[in-house]
Amino acid sequence: MNCIDRKELEQFLKGKLDPQRLLAVDDHIRSCSECKAAIAGLPARMRARADFSAALIGAKDCPEYEELSGYVDHTLEPKLAKAIEVHANMCELCARDIARIQELRSHAELRGKVAVRPGMMARRERTPFLGWKKALVALTAAGAVTAAVILGNFFGPASQPVTNVAKNPPAANHAPAPVKPNNPVVAINPELPRQNPAAPDKTQTTPKTAAQLNSKPKPAAPVVVAVLKDGNYRVIKQGNGLAFAKNGASTRTPIEARVAAAIDEKLRTGKIKPVKPVQMAMASIAMRDDNSGYEAPPTAPKQASPIAKVLINDTPTLVWSAVDLADSYRVRVYDDSGNLVAEETTDKTSITLAKPLARGQVYKWRVGVRFSESEEWAESAAAKFAIISAADYTSIQKLKNQLPGSHLALGAMYESLGLYDEAANEYRALRRANPNSKLAQKLLYDAAGVE
Repeated sequence: MNCIDRKELEQFLKGKLDPQRLLAVDDHIRSCSECKAAIAGLPARMRARADFSAALIGAKDCPEYEELSGYVDHTLEPKLAKAIEVHANMCELCARDIARIQELRSHAELRGKVAVRPGMMARRERTPFLGWKKALVALTAAGAVTAAVILGNFFGPASQPVTNVAKNPPAANHAPAPVKPNNPVVAINPELPRQNPAAPDKTQTTPKTAAQLNSKPKPAAPVVVAVLKDGNYRVIKQGNGLAFAKNGASTRTPIEARVAAAIDEKLRTGKIKPVKPVQMAMASIAMRDDNSGYEAPPTAPKQASPIAKVLINDTPTLVWSAVDLADSYRVRVYDDSGNLVAEETTDKTSITLAKPLARGQVYKWRVGVRFSESEEWAESAAAKFAIISAADYTSIQKLKNQLPGSHLALGAMYESLGLYDEAANEYRALRRANPNSKLAQKLLYDAAGVE
């Protein structure tokens, strides 16, 4: 496949290619160093990284305030309420708005309501002979209601016509004795209608205590914000980071805890460091073999796979290039000590070993060709591969049983064991399930071997 031009690379970053072409371009970029370098320098890639945090919270097409308020009050139609609930689970901003509205509703319920009714401020009939200083005291105590009483005292009884304005009494050097009013002002509870003083209201509610007024409302239940779908599982926002969860709860079993730690490392750093035994095996197979001075002849086949890889299967399939006029091919497999452990002959260019190899070991393999039964074998140089241990293979099977359908969990497990081809396949499946997710795309491109 020829290199991808700049315009198509930009369309690839924006996700504007059809699915088949998208995967084809992805496979080419993985194997082409020139296209890797070209895509790394595109402004579209930098913009995609800058928009990554906005994509995580899904902050677009948010409901209006009235719709969020109706959702909190349970006054929306069920279909619209369900749509807002799904959106809030994906949008941190709307989730915080809903929590804030719920908090304000709780405060309002604690404060209670104040009812204002017509006639509550009506002037009562007052006795005519009250002193101006008594009126001043009443004005201070009862405000606007008592001001009407003062005017009644100055103008005389309400039943007589007003003819003259009474003059204020002369100022005295001593304070007159306070006079008890004949018709004292009765405080009115704003919660209740006006009652006859002679018949006290038996329905008056008990006032709230200071502890009740000062009590803080219970915080609203946190809304789980999911940023990635993974079968029955989700990647959710947790604090300032991300976490792997099922039904909003973190995973708990030992195998889940191990995978959750690997997923956390993947989400934070983009890569998962292989476990120690796998690191040692990878270092061994990455070392160039000196072949004990052996130099392969030009007619010898060239190995295609596996070369410097960690394998999951203990009966691997070995593949090499075809040689013109070849009569047959011979494959030999050696352990790390140089002992011959497998030998098979075929007339094809690939073979699957019939006998399982021991797990947790590093192996070398050679392929030879001859053009007739009487000729010697022309062998290739040695290529190396490793097979994961029995314990690691068992862990993979347990993971498949305990977390069925999770491509992220299985991909993280594969990557931690150096099985990069298998990990990339799981991340591709995750990206297909989340076609608009920048996070799913980032997980794939940050896998080992994909820049």
